[in-house]
Amino acid sequence: MKAHFDSIARTRLLCGTVLAASLLFAAGPAYAAQAADPEGASSETPGYEEIIVTARKREENLQNTPIAITAISAAQLEARGAVDLTAMQNVAPNLTLKTGGGTSGATFTPIINIRGIGQGDFTINTDPGVGVYIDGVYLGRSVGSVLDLADVQRVEVLRGPQGTLFGRNTIGGAISVVSKAPDPRETSGSFSIAGGSREFAQIRGSLNLPLADNLALRVSAMARHRGGYVDALQYDDLKLGGEKLWAVRAALRWQPTDNLTIDLAVDHTERRDPPSASVALQLGDVSPGQTGVTGALSNAFNRGQGPAPIARLPWISADAPRCATDAAFRNSSLSCYGNAWLAGTSGNNSVWQDRAGNKINPVNKLNLTGYVGTVALDTGIGTLKSITAYREFDSTFYGDLDFTPYSIFTNNNMPFNQQQFSQEFQLVGSALGDRLDYVLGLYYFNEKGDQAVDLLAPGNIPAAQAAALAPFLPYFQTTTRTVDNSSKAAYAQLTYAITDRLKLTGGLRYTDETKDYFVSQFRSVGPLQSATGIQGTKIWTPMANLAWQATDDVLLYATYSEGYRAGGFAARFSGGLISPLPSYEPEYVTSYEAGVKSTLFDRRLTLNLAAFRIDYRDIQVTATTPGLAGFVLNLADARFAGFEAEARAVLGGGFTANLSAGYTKKELTNVAPGTVSSEGTNAVVAITADSVLPGPAWQLNAQLAHRLEFDNGGRLDTSFDVHYESKDSNSVANYDIIVQPGYAEAEARIAYTWPNDRFTLALGARNLFDKEYFTTKTLSSSSAAVYGTLARPREVYAQFTYRFGS
Repeated sequence: MKAHFDSIARTRLLCGTVLAASLLFAAGPAYAAQAADPEGASSETPGYEEIIVTARKREENLQNTPIAITAISAAQLEARGAVDLTAMQNVAPNLTLKTGGGTSGATFTPIINIRGIGQGDFTINTDPGVGVYIDGVYLGRSVGSVLDLADVQRVEVLRGPQGTLFGRNTIGGAISVVSKAPDPRETSGSFSIAGGSREFAQIRGSLNLPLADNLALRVSAMARHRGGYVDALQYDDLKLGGEKLWAVRAALRWQPTDNLTIDLAVDHTERRDPPSASVALQLGDVSPGQTGVTGALSNAFNRGQGPAPIARLPWISADAPRCATDAAFRNSSLSCYGNAWLAGTSGNNSVWQDRAGNKINPVNKLNLTGYVGTVALDTGIGTLKSITAYREFDSTFYGDLDFTPYSIFTNNNMPFNQQQFSQEFQLVGSALGDRLDYVLGLYYFNEKGDQAVDLLAPGNIPAAQAAALAPFLPYFQTTTRTVDNSSKAAYAQLTYAITDRLKLTGGLRYTDETKDYFVSQFRSVGPLQSATGIQGTKIWTPMANLAWQATDDVLLYATYSEGYRAGGFAARFSGGLISPLPSYEPEYVTSYEAGVKSTLFDRRLTLNLAAFRIDYRDIQVTATTPGLAGFVLNLADARFAGFEAEARAVLGGGFTANLSAGYTKKELTNVAPGTVSSEGTNAVVAITADSVLPGPAWQLNAQLAHRLEFDNGGRLDTSFDVHYESKDSNSVANYDIIVQPGYAEAEARIAYTWPNDRFTLALGARNLFDKEYFTTKTLSSSSAAVYGTLARPREVYAQFTYRFGS
């Protein structure tokens, strides 16, 4: 089926691009659009940088765009030593981007939140709450969305629901990555090599090659290796948390006429990482206050429940007797499942296994490929654009959630695949003597994906043992999830200049979305089970914006917008499938925002402020209600309120300062009656209006930079960055043991650039003061384990960069 879908999708991509080009050729005469320099600096004010963004589908100055948006250019990314998309949380307020969370055990399954709204799970049937886009193409799954930043023009972070102009389910916000485009004017490129502590090594290169006056090719490639930093104690030479990846991209731009541009691009990424750097924090008893035994699996392993005698599982060695007393259960013996297996933050006692129960050297694999064809024609009524794209990934990743050498709770995703095809048409133009700007569009998206999850290697359990153990160990199973989702949409956004300084924008999007879900479960006892679910959503999402250019340097705006995330079906079943298949409804947000954008003191100070309130309805949270245990439910309604501040100051003497602050207060209202945490057999915690939703309330970023220019034309750039987040509960159940205290980390970089801007030598450090903290913490009563994923420790590096061309 996958090969057939691939063939169809590639055929659609080729035909769609060719057809769009043909239609646009026939659209008539046009005018030539003038390109803006997105990294041009003002000659009047050294240190000031003007950035052009396309957040509203047209090129606009960042300071004249009346929405809450952070944009960072390629030069700024390089100055920060950024390696991938996670660097953006150190720039944009109210954005968190964490890797290695939940039960995946993989560093390429991120948890992304904007203003407290996002996605906490990576399963194939859970839609992202924050949309990630690469060159206008929506990424349908969170797996693989930690994009490398090797050859990008800029990254834009749009905060708040983007229900009008952006693809599917951008309920919390959008992150848009814009790649550098080929340029037929001259040959240019760059090459950099970096190395540092903890086996950090990275190579990046790009080449822009004119092939004719109207044809250019751009090729880029990168490879990176980072060593792990948590010891896998049951292995001779395995460290967790490392990276090993390479990626290539090729883009072709053809401009057969002055008014027609055709862009074709292909990218491919491969990752081969060890499991994420997770360590156990509590084992055996994860009840509140550690007052009682929890977890069916650990319970059976330690206590020997069930008919006696029960034969030992094939992969549990003879020196691992079950524990008979509470004291042994909790602490005393390494042959028990309990805190004796804790290894602090430096080690992990896990043993990873394949489907047959054999010990393996775990390698998390990801292969990611994308194709996109973009055709743009300038016509008398505007720019008509077609974006045709196909993307796919296949991955395998391994999890061990008991953190012992024994197989108590193995959680392997093998395989996890997805293929998607999208087609978008846009018309961007002006009318009424340029008093009316408009964006009209049609959008189509289809994805197919499958995910197989093995829990405890069911193929290795004899039937007699399975029958005896089944009541107490319900996780001898393989669950397969398959999705076939489609989304069709039409949208329009109009901006009318009431006066030269007052503009009113109205937008509306209609979305027709269908989800087709199939789940099957093989268990060591009982028949093969399966279930299907079909769900559809038809919805209108409006927005309205009023912007007043009070002075040439001050813009005031107010925005009303709505967004949604579609519903879905249950993914995890601990005791066999349930019929009918449990489902949950869409969730909705209504956002109110007011802001000011200002450029003051002869461009020496840029100050942007935004305040918002979000009414969040039917929130999708994993929880438990009577009769439904541990599924995604529409938990409650909530009200979020907060603000963001961003400032850039040119201080003089070569100094510049960048500051950003974000605050989000989250209040639950109207909680579903009887809702409790999903983590407990005995660890039952009621969810009430006093419960705190995950995510830090405060986030602060600060950078102090200095440039020293020499008489010979060389320059020395120095920067120091600090990132702070307040405490994070990590779960709506608010268990104390998984609360992450507030923390701050710092980065520093110094770089000398030779005259003519050809060579740069830099020395930098990430997590400069070696702060130890967890990016995420998780509690699972199924395995009776509390564990956290450690952030990367200090990494010192040197980087040499060579550039040629302009």
